[in-house]
Amino acid sequence: MNREQITELIFSVLSEYDIRKQQEEWQLEIPVEASARHVHLTEEAIHILFGEGASLTVDRPLSQPGQFLSKERVTLVTQKGKIDQVAVLGPTRPAVQVELSNTDCRQLGIQAPVRLSGDLTGAASVYLVGPKGMMEARESAIVAQAHIHFPPEEAKRAGIQDKEEVSVTIESERKITLERVICRISSQSGLAMHIDLDEANACLLPKNGIGKIKIKERSKKSRQNSRKESQKEPPKEVLVTEGSLPYLVGGRLVTEAAARQLAADAGKELRISDEIILTPSAKDVLHHAGVNVLRQGGKFV
Repeated sequence: MNREQITELIFSVLSEYDIRKQQEEWQLEIPVEASARHVHLTEEAIHILFGEGASLTVDRPLSQPGQFLSKERVTLVTQKGKIDQVAVLGPTRPAVQVELSNTDCRQLGIQAPVRLSGDLTGAASVYLVGPKGMMEARESAIVAQAHIHFPPEEAKRAGIQDKEEVSVTIESERKITLERVICRISSQSGLAMHIDLDEANACLLPKNGIGKIKIKERSKKSRQNSRKESQKEPPKEVLVTEGSLPYLVGGRLVTEAAARQLAADAGKELRISDEIILTPSAKDVLHHAGVNVLRQGGKFV
């Protein structure tokens, strides 16, 4: 590669740099919380495990409005293992759901699928043991997929769609990027990203951890719009006739290939707008073709 070609390549990269930089600069920051193993229970399950007429006792509220950690605990049991003192979250749910990390699944000797909360398709089965009874929770255990809870106003501001998948970089001593993080939009949500303990340990999640979504990852529509904008900037140069002379408008960079076409179309004199950049090889092509190039003020290039 000769000097002119290298210079032309540099100009080409610089012409796109501003657009790419703008696409990547803006980031949405999300608080990240580690979600330890826990269960959600139905009213029937609460009565079986804690006694007829029992209800969950609030220990402390959680970040999601209306949800709370209860004082009640259960034991998870399988043929290959057990885990004691598993937290119960309230309020009640339509179905029993057990949310575990993959490490928990190994301890219990089960294979639970990665699912969004509420999707129990192919979920593993475990036994739940409480102080007053036990029950088999068929197809209840999942490994919760990393997800972000969005209030509608925050989602709208960020251009996020419900169930959209995004990539999130978690800032920490061991920074990682999680792919296929699901966005969940609800008027009952508080802005927060939830990951399990395996994921939290992998990135050494600090207290008050923060995840960042780049603007170009926000939504399919936004990405399409960004691609359209990048295609528009710089716009394609257009050769028009003003008076009796050809006049090159639009565009930002004229390369050697474009200059060869211009040399064939422009005649002996070509005027160009001030924002247009001619690479050295483009200038050589036009010069050797006998084309005089002038800026808008009449200055020869």
